[in-house]
Amino acid sequence: MLHRFFILVAASLLIAASEPPKQVPVPEAKPQQETPEKATSPEKNEKAPEQVSPPPENTVPKPQEKPQTPAPQEAAPADGKKPEDKKSEDGEPEADKAEQGNPGDAKPTEEKSTEEKKADEPAPEPVMQENPDELKACLSQLKELGAEFQEIEPIKGEEDGCGIASPLEVSAVLPGIKLEPKGTMRCEAALALSRWTKDVVIPSAKIAMPNRQVTAFGNASTYICRNRNSAATGKMSEHAKGNAVDIATMTFDKGEPLVMKPRTEDGTMEGAFQRTITTAACLFFRTVLSPGSDATHQDHLHLDVLERKGGYLYCR
Repeated sequence: MLHRFFILVAASLLIAASEPPKQVPVPEAKPQQETPEKATSPEKNEKAPEQVSPPPENTVPKPQEKPQTPAPQEAAPADGKKPEDKKSEDGEPEADKAEQGNPGDAKPTEEKSTEEKKADEPAPEPVMQENPDELKACLSQLKELGAEFQEIEPIKGEEDGCGIASPLEVSAVLPGIKLEPKGTMRCEAALALSRWTKDVVIPSAKIAMPNRQVTAFGNASTYICRNRNSAATGKMSEHAKGNAVDIATMTFDKGEPLVMKPRTEDGTMEGAFQRTITTAACLFFRTVLSPGSDATHQDHLHLDVLERKGGYLYCR
């Protein structure tokens, strides 16, 4: 009996201990966090970014490779030449000039004005005045040789650098050998032409063509106011000073005229005759350009008395 009583008391105590106290404080509920919409300022109507569910496996696209920017290519010049192939007026390659600065900072060169181009050109030389004593001696020797000429009024020149102070109009270089048409030149050029004809042309023609005699020179050009090779700019031609004569043909009393043309490979007597007289011309003139010597002298023989330093002669 006593044993049961203890068991009953223990059970009652256990039950009493399991009931919650009547005045146990209940914990306060936590304040609910404001949703993004309430927390957003009324001034901003931005919506929260929607969460995008990740794509399923094996479907994520690979990042695209950035396209490679091609290296800038230099603009091709208008004439199709490479910079290293081009040269400036002073002979310096244009490519060397481009390396002196950043190519990106380079500015296109403006074309020179007409005034600047004229400033770059050599100053025109004044018309050469003849020494009175030398001119008198020259005229006397021309008369002794039998040349036919007439003294004419000074040519002051159509442009700066042109003109002849004491010009002659020559109609025959020797008796029986005319200059057709008449040519205007200085006395020094006329005397050289007559001497060359007397000492070289006539004797050589007797050997090469014994049955023929020279009767005339075909005058291609004597005095004319222009630059060398008729270029737009550059030095004045010796023709503009009365120092030059161009011969295109030689006429004979029989047969066809001898036409001045390249004859380096001509094995005829005419070819030998032309080569002989052109080579010997440098004994009388200071410049001799035979036919074929360059691009501008293909159909005539150029002779002039340009005086060079040291007595230098130019013979081609």
